[in-house]
Amino acid sequence: MTGERQCCAEAAARMVKKLTMAGGSDVGIANLENVLKEVAEMKLAADDAVKRELLKTVKIYNYVAPSADEEYSEALLGEYKRLLRRQV
Repeated sequence: MTGERQCCAEAAARMVKKLTMAGGSDVGIANLENVLKEVAEMKLAADDAVKRELLKTVKIYNYVAPSADEEYSEALLGEYKRLLRRQV
């Protein structure tokens, strides 16, 4: 993480990004860009390890119902892979 702290709710709200779930619905995820970058820096090779770390880190800033863990981790992995493609 960059260590940046938001000064107010408005600034923190700007940190919320859209994540598209498998069914096509969108959810707002706070701090998504930083989470993706932080996990990318870990250079994890296996998709399962990446999914676990993404979900664990997202849960620091967002509530994810336990019943939705798999759906969120799949959507996060897709967004993570898009980020890596943009960096190449």
